[in-house]
Amino acid sequence: MRGVRVGFAMAATKRGSLIEVIDPVPLELDERELLQTTGSRLLGDSEIAPLIERCRHLIEPKAVFAFIKVTRIEKDEVRLGSGHTLRSIVLAGMLEHGQTVVPYVVTIGPGLEKQASEEAKGSVFRSWVLERLGDHALERACVYMKSHVKEALGGDVSSFSPGSGTGKLFGIEQQEVLFQILNPPESIGVSLTAGCMMVPRKSVSGVLAETRREYVACRYCPRERCENRSEPFSGEYYPLECQSKV
Repeated sequence: MRGVRVGFAMAATKRGSLIEVIDPVPLELDERELLQTTGSRLLGDSEIAPLIERCRHLIEPKAVFAFIKVTRIEKDEVRLGSGHTLRSIVLAGMLEHGQTVVPYVVTIGPGLEKQASEEAKGSVFRSWVLERLGDHALERACVYMKSHVKEALGGDVSSFSPGSGTGKLFGIEQQEVLFQILNPPESIGVSLTAGCMMVPRKSVSGVLAETRREYVACRYCPRERCENRSEPFSGEYYPLECQSKV
């Protein structure tokens, strides 16, 4: 179970931008780490390990992303070489004209969350374990995709996600632009609801880009009760520059 890795990558072109699909995303899921992540104290290793092993095949990690040049930045608008425009205060403040940005969507598919719903009918704890397993697998898939992008761009990158934090810096409605660029329903089976939520639920999206200083959404989010917080709140975000970048 430990250290198994499979996967392959495919590349294609669309709308003048390089689109890459990884299906499946290679994952290395360590049994000990999984047992710690999924809370073995609640059920015990002897009960969790077989559940994880039985459900591992339900994880179908996939990623789609594009390498696109920034052609103009004006106020809160970032115009891309693909013909699309992203509206975001933080993107406009931290990106530069001419640099490459990477919109992305990553998912582990619908299988595991469906099984978690089934398990919930008999055991809330078993369902919770599968939810944590899904979160862990999605995180590992994102790490792989991000490392691939970092290698391509040649440096460290920041990640910007629509709706993160309070949603003021990069609105959740910008999901629609990312989906127009990447077409995830066709490429990796991820769709968008009218409220800009992704289906399957175990999916994430955003933009990766090299930045002069690292961007971490948690630094600018005042919400106190958040299990996903990685850094403390440091105050409101204020862009360094407000003029057009051409």
